[in-house]
Amino acid sequence: MDEITAVRRLWAEAPEGSHEDLRDARGALLAAARAPQPRARRLRVPRAGLKIALAGGVAAALTAGVLVAGIRPDGSDSRGVAGLPAAPPANARELLERAARTAAAEPELRPRPGEYVHLEMRTMSYVSMEGAGMQVTGTEERWIPAGGTGPWLSRERQISAAPVPGIALPSPRPQFDRKPADTLTETPACPSADPVTASRMATWPLDEAYLRRRLEIEAAKAMAVPDHLRLWGAVGTFVRESVFRPSLTAALFRIAAGVDGITLVPDAVDAAGRHGVGVTMEEEHTRTELVFDKSTYRYLGERTVATRDRTSSFTSRPLSDADIDRLVRGGVSKGIDAETLRRELERDRKPRKVTMRTPKGAVIGSRAVLKVDVARALPPLAPGVPRVKVPC
Repeated sequence: MDEITAVRRLWAEAPEGSHEDLRDARGALLAAARAPQPRARRLRVPRAGLKIALAGGVAAALTAGVLVAGIRPDGSDSRGVAGLPAAPPANARELLERAARTAAAEPELRPRPGEYVHLEMRTMSYVSMEGAGMQVTGTEERWIPAGGTGPWLSRERQISAAPVPGIALPSPRPQFDRKPADTLTETPACPSADPVTASRMATWPLDEAYLRRRLEIEAAKAMAVPDHLRLWGAVGTFVRESVFRPSLTAALFRIAAGVDGITLVPDAVDAAGRHGVGVTMEEEHTRTELVFDKSTYRYLGERTVATRDRTSSFTSRPLSDADIDRLVRGGVSKGIDAETLRRELERDRKPRKVTMRTPKGAVIGSRAVLKVDVARALPPLAPGVPRVKVPC
């Protein structure tokens, strides 16, 4: 178990805030609050809003992409789909219908047994650190096994941190460990109890009534959220999972076109800095956008943006001797000085109030697919790569 995993579990009993609190605050804190703070600090932060992680025993294989690729599997850059109108879409519904036609025209990836779907993504997230904050950019790659079962690899790397208007950078400013962080996940051959799995989605029928039922099951997981927001969140999750199967994504776009409250965004930007046209849903403190190419309507990415300043607080759980020892061991395994880390953790022997700020305009989370192709095998792994086994 690494120290970040330990921190997540230790803080599991902290009072849970609203959906927005969790999205733009607590997840980032869990990754950063325990980091030592020498003059030259090195920080590894997980990507924000990891909705497709291993929650509920799901190996999110064939999911990672969060996006329908903006680049064809063969690397070509087709400039359009026959029959699409030349005029810009008049509203969000029309945009999604065009995006559905574009996705339906994309070739399906069909990796052979033993091969992998390989995804390259650019990521962006907002990290809040007790009154300070920063915008972090990075990369993520995934190698997802054919059929959705077997080992799959996630490789993440932080690139840089930038200031966000209206909030101070952490002091001293973190220095990133730019070495790639690998995680190898063993997915089960048995069916998962969770409906959002690669092995199941690969065989789902394209019948919209069936997909609506699946969306309703996913939406029901969100509590105390209006129905249209729950449905929009479920659509985003499913689109994120279906990168390997454009025909399924096309059906999801057609369903999304009927969600109440969606609006057109004339200019939206993905994590790679590509400008497109978007469909958005406004929530209480955030705006979640699906971003499409302005001419081809291929799905470029997604992002969630803070629409107003937000301050949230919670009380940390006190650490025991065993907790500190476990966190120190995990830190040492990653090259952190044991005494420095122990001094930092000592202050958390008592509960303390932690306040997080998210300024208007902060990109809470964003992803963009740069490449989708088929790989014959996994790349060489780093020594001591963490291994996660998902149970049936």
